[in-house]
This record gives sequence, structure tokens and C-alpha cells, in this order.
Amino acid sequence: MSINYFGKYFNKQEFNFPALIHDDFFEPIKLLFQNKHYVSASKLLMIFIDSIGYIEYGNVTENTFVKWLSSYADLSEVGVSAEELWEFRNSILHMSNLDSRKVQAGKVKRLMFYVGILPNDIEIDSDETKHYSLQELILAIANACGQWFNSYNLDRNKIDAFVTRNDLIVSDNRMLWIDLTDKQNR
Repeated sequence: MSINYFGKYFNKQEFNFPALIHDDFFEPIKLLFQNKHYVSASKLLMIFIDSIGYIEYGNVTENTFVKWLSSYADLSEVGVSAEELWEFRNSILHMSNLDSRKVQAGKVKRLMFYVGILPNDIEIDSDETKHYSLQELILAIANACGQWFNSYNLDRNKIDAFVTRNDLIVSDNRMLWIDLTDKQNR
């Protein structure tokens, strides 16, 4: 059962778009990251990109994950492409490993994230694997969201599509919570 979020994020003056996205996605990603659940944080980040790609473009035949990243994200500092992240997404979400079909076929390198600063003396397999900073990716996606938010200021007609599509996205923040420790609810 969905909870009405309009009162919290919409008022007569504004739509607090950044707060809604933060509460629905970035807060859980941050909690996972801060508690050293890095793989889970990366999975939720991929789901987030899937979700906002759907919100932005709807149910189309194009790859909205890659399209959203290509439209809004500067991944140059991260050192990965939208297409490489798509393959990472496919492998990590569907198989919980790093080898998508294209990686297995040798068409793209395996992506592997790290947290922190890589020591200079560490040996890295760069023939088959490409490393990137999960922290830098999260920051790049956060910056991309700023660009995305601004697109709604430039085209106010997008808000109706946002509301319609966002209402279909499931989020902990907008689900009905029932206290199961309350004897009345057992």
C-alpha cells in the first residue's frame, strides 16, 4: 500500500524533488555504504539508475539506464562508460557476480569497484578487469541528479510524467509501516 507523499514533498510554492530522491534512494545507499555493505550499496545504486531512467523516459524500447547516464552524468572522473556500467549492472543484479555475458565473451572488461585509495604497490589485472572508485561513482551520480533536477526547472511539463511514473516506483519511505511488536497487529 503506497503512502501519499505529496504533503511532504509538494506545496503551493515548490516540488522538493531533491528531497524525494534523497529519501527514496540516496539515504538507503548512504546507510549501506556507511555500514560497509558496499556490494549492496552498488546494487541499489544500479537499481536507482534503472528507476530514474524509467522515470525520465518511460517504458520505451531504448536502454534508459545508458540513456540517462549519457544525458546527465559525467563519468570521465570515474573512468567508466555508461555501457560498461550497464554490463556491471547486468551481472551484479542478475547473477550477483561480475561476469555479464559480454564480459564472458571478452567483449568488455569486467568492472570491479574499490573503496578508499588504491595503494601504488598493489598488482591489478588491467587486461581483463577495469577498476573504479565506488565513492567517485556515487558522487558522479549525485552530480548527474543535479543536472536532472535542473531539467525539470527548464521544462515544467516533465513534472506530470514524473509524478505518474514515480508513483509506480516502490520505496521504503513510501510504504505503509505497521509495528509488528504491537499485539494488536499480530
